Amino acid sequence: MEVVLEKIPQEGYVGPMQVIHWAIRVGKGPASVCYEFESDGVQMGPKTTCDHGYEIERQRLGVTHKTHEQIQEWAFRFGELHEYRVAGCDLGGRNCQDFATELCCFLGVGTSQLPWRQARQVEAAVGGSLAAAGALAVGCALFSALVGTSSARSEAEPEAQGRRRRSKVCCP
Repeated sequence: MEVVLEKIPQEGYVGPMQVIHWAIRVGKGPASVCYEFESDGVQMGPKTTCDHGYEIERQRLGVTHKTHEQIQEWAFRFGELHEYRVAGCDLGGRNCQDFATELCCFLGVGTSQLPWRQARQVEAAVGGSLAAAGALAVGCALFSALVGTSSARSEAEPEAQGRRRRSKVCCP
């Protein structure tokens, strides 16, 4: 059976990114089933429970040989084992994107085609900002130390004719 990721836009935003709900559709046409995990737990049916009228983006992921009965059993077990948390597995729970990722592994279609989960995108953005700030601070400290050492040396030696003394530079 065909396996498709459905990316369903939601009302909220995380920073500049619109929140996207993930659901996995297995099968084609009226016989297909949409599997998802949201605040009310695991949901299965002909359509997503999180459709708010935005255009749903669909991405084909591959084919599975699992039956709907096997998938339902896996999904119910997932729902029993995991509590829903919007932030996902980073805070002790799971969200729709974690569910979709783990379901894809169970279905045998892999996860390499899945987009980055939003929690990971936020972490990467925050981590990148922190890394950039850290690098800037280190760079400024090194620059200040270099210029400061140079100034200290020139104060100990008599100033050469026609040369201006450098002033110490500090980063904010």
